[in-house]
Amino acid sequence: MSEIIPGIISKISLDNVLQLPLEVNVIAGLIVFTGLLLAVIAFARLRQKRLLSAGIYSSISTVLLVLAVALIALSMNLYTYNRISHEQDVAEIVFKQLGPQYYSATISLADEHQNTEYMIKGDEWQLDTRIIKWRPPVYLAGLDSLYRLERISGRYRDVEEEKTENRTVYSLTKNEGLDIWSITKHYPSWLPWIDAYYGSATYLPMHDSARFKITLSQTGLLARPVNEAGEESIQFWD
Repeated sequence: MSEIIPGIISKISLDNVLQLPLEVNVIAGLIVFTGLLLAVIAFARLRQKRLLSAGIYSSISTVLLVLAVALIALSMNLYTYNRISHEQDVAEIVFKQLGPQYYSATISLADEHQNTEYMIKGDEWQLDTRIIKWRPPVYLAGLDSLYRLERISGRYRDVEEEKTENRTVYSLTKNEGLDIWSITKHYPSWLPWIDAYYGSATYLPMHDSARFKITLSQTGLLARPVNEAGEESIQFWD
């Protein structure tokens, strides 16, 4: 607890809070209102020198305010994930060779209307994601599994080159709010409704003009070539 709560508030910004679903903000607002009301009552009891009563109301108020902040922070972190309802497109990557074992990778994410270019060294590319699955009754209530693309990196086909050559890796997300992944890892009993959390990755060779479509299902990531250059890269992959 001491490792998490002190850093919660520093990870929350007003802009991110306003982007959360209305239901989350309403619930958090009601909790905050109740906590502040109890704080006022505690102050009044303290002025009346009713110390025991003031202490009780003050403690409850503190718990509620911390709970509201934690709820917002957890919701902010979950908001960085996307739902997995069936096999769905999550990204498309196009490669352009710039030199020996050196490529530019242009990524188009399915949930964003912009392309981002990364310079990648190596023979192969790898895309990593995080997946969170729920237990009943959360799953039965209609909440799908969640995913978040984590990073893209380059790989060398030769193991010795992988050990000695320069590697390139880029983050694809911002870890906003209270990190539900870390909490689940260090304090699994705090979030008993999470059934599993695991990483999934896919990798294929890089090739000039190759285009790949990345999809995601309940079992993990899958990459498929969608043009002739992409097909060629797989045919000669060893």
